[in-house]
Amino acid sequence: MIPTRRALLPACLGAAGFGAALLSPPAATAAAPPRGGQVAGWYRFRLGAFECTVVSDGAIALAPPFPTFGGSVATEAEVRAALRRAFLAEDRLPTAINCLVVNTGSQLILLDAGVGAQPVFGPGTGRLVELLLAAGIQPGEVDLVAFTHAHPDHAWGIADAAGNSVFPNARYAMSSTDFDTWTNEALLAQPDPIRGFVQGTRAVLLPRRDRFAMLGVNAEVAPGIRAVPTPGHTPGHVAFHLESEGARLLVLGDIANHHVLALSRPDWPFVFDSDPAQASTTRRRTLDMAATERLQVLGYHFPWPGLGHVEASGQGFAVVPTPWQWG
Repeated sequence: MIPTRRALLPACLGAAGFGAALLSPPAATAAAPPRGGQVAGWYRFRLGAFECTVVSDGAIALAPPFPTFGGSVATEAEVRAALRRAFLAEDRLPTAINCLVVNTGSQLILLDAGVGAQPVFGPGTGRLVELLLAAGIQPGEVDLVAFTHAHPDHAWGIADAAGNSVFPNARYAMSSTDFDTWTNEALLAQPDPIRGFVQGTRAVLLPRRDRFAMLGVNAEVAPGIRAVPTPGHTPGHVAFHLESEGARLLVLGDIANHHVLALSRPDWPFVFDSDPAQASTTRRRTLDMAATERLQVLGYHFPWPGLGHVEASGQGFAVVPTPWQWG
């Protein structure tokens, strides 16, 4: 006898139910618990004979985007539109903190040291030591810490919560202008955030004053690493130009504090610039040089790991990220 569709229906439904039972986990294990976190935040690459490692200190979320960027030059609508075009959130600016360790073959040099133990910009920072260790770098192996400038997210990471040196065997290098500016006792009379910046920076830098070298104009930090004066964000801000076997890299520091807003409109002031007009001039000049010379850059606050090239685009520039290299 050939079964009818009516006779087959209950059997089919039963089989479907059995299959559904196999596919549906028990209610108690229906969802795996969220794991949280990401992979270790370090990235290693070669620059000629130099072995370089970008090491994260975490991230800061700046809010609101306007007037953090734009100030009296732009409107909130313009800033929001720039973020929207880049498919970015319009209510906050997540910004990475990308420190760089350079193994020159004779020295281990750290360029900028992150925020450290003080959560001055929120809880998302202070990961540098943990991630140095993950990258196989012991803090005691660091020979020199050189700073683009003395703001908290670049300089405070050389001290732990108790004020002890995180890099016990290191010497330090900073422009004399920035050292003198951000340890100036007279600035403690300024309102926050300047007062807080100075107070914290004095506590970190002054106890180590005898281990500091003061960088002059275009000073050589080490063979193949030169400090380039780039004032405006702070009075003594420097970038670091690295060159080895013909390969070059420009460590921007805070010349450009956002990979979209600071590049697409270099004339837009940034709220933490000491001299907005000078910072804008420096930003455009430096980015134009990087674009013209096809110079690879490392953006301290660019999306992880911060490496890329700069191209002219519209009224300003755009960053082209360097492809991730494996192995």
